[in-house]
Amino acid sequence: MAKIVKVRCNGSGKHVNEVDVEKALKTHVVLRGKPASEHPPIPQRLVLDCQDCREGKVILTREQIEANL
Repeated sequence: MAKIVKVRCNGSGKHVNEVDVEKALKTHVVLRGKPASEHPPIPQRLVLDCQDCREGKVILTREQIEANL
């Protein structure tokens, strides 16, 4: 089941964005050297583009991510 968080963007419209936390955390990282752990560490914050406007950004903090995992 997807964990959906509603977060306002920091643009002039303050649009409410619904963000799927698990989908936002899935990234494809290529590492050289030691293999990555099975569960990579949670980032300090995630910055995503607003779904409604061009200038706004949606910022998820580590506390918001941990509360919804």
